[in-house]
Order: sequence, then C-alpha cells, then structure tokens
Amino acid sequence: MRRASLREFNILVSTPREREQAAMSEVRYFIGDLIGDDDLSISFTNVSGLLTCKTSLNPFETIRQLAEFAEENPHQFRFAIKFTPIEMCVKSEIESIVDAAKELRSKIEEEETFRVTVRRRYTDLDHMEIVSAAADVISREVDLDEPDKHLWIEVIGDVTGVSVLVEERDILSIMTMRDDMY
Repeated sequence: MRRASLREFNILVSTPREREQAAMSEVRYFIGDLIGDDDLSISFTNVSGLLTCKTSLNPFETIRQLAEFAEENPHQFRFAIKFTPIEMCVKSEIESIVDAAKELRSKIEEEETFRVTVRRRYTDLDHMEIVSAAADVISREVDLDEPDKHLWIEVIGDVTGVSVLVEERDILSIMTMRDDMY
C-alpha cells in the first residue's frame, strides 16, 4: 500500500505507471539539485503514475526553469514526464473548490476568456458539478477550445489542487516537447 500523499503540494508530477520511484529520483535531481531547492518534499499518491511535490520555490518559476533545461536535455526526463503547478490545495468538496476559484479568479483579466479543466481521481464528485460550480463564480467569457486561461482543478481523493494557468506555458509536458522536436 502506498503512503498518503502530501496534503499541501504545489507541483503535480506525472510518470508512467509503476515508475514513481524512478520519477521521484529524477524530481529530486531536477528540482532539488539542479534548481537548488533544499526543502523539496515529494510524495507518492494513491494514483499510479502521480506524485505530489512541495517546493519552497515558486512552482511556476520552477517549471519554467525545468522547461529551459528540458529544451536542451529532453531525454534526461525519462520518468518525470509532466509537471503541473498548483496554487491552492483544498478539501475535495464543492464548496472548498468554489472558494479556491473565487480566490484565484482575479488572475483572469476582464478581457480574457477561460475554461474550467477538471482531472478527477479517487472521488465521487461529479465532473460537471465541479465545472458548473467553479465557472459560476468567474464572470468572464468561456472559451472551451482556445481559452486565454484555465481554471485547473486536480481532484486526488480528499485533496484538490487548484490553479489558474496558461496550459501551453505553465504545464511542462516532456512528451509534447519531444513530439514537437520530430
């Protein structure tokens, strides 16, 4: 049985299933050694292929630095293959998720469009209920195809991570990067 994940995290790392231990070593090297975060915490989750991390650094800046390194060394990333910044961790309850959306909604400018993107794992929360409740508190135009910003919601059991981000800029996907190279 896996140990419980961090209750408070600011980066999610995706990895091939059953390769979490190897990915954890890579993350320690990339963020701990290369970028220099001596206070980095990494934890398994109950989800195969998913790690939670708590960096003492800005998660967006950390992922930007990882992206720069990956541009030059994409094949160094063998197991840690996707990095998603998380701004707030809340209980996996609609009310708590809505409160997080309210707190982060000022990051979506008046003239910008947005979309709510939800990833659910080990939860009974309804996908559309999350989307509707979160979208209702953001008075901006919705664009499902090419939004300026995403309200990104990652439900992992009883903990949910929430961020406002620009997917192409803020999420580092090594697989997408490699595909673009060839």
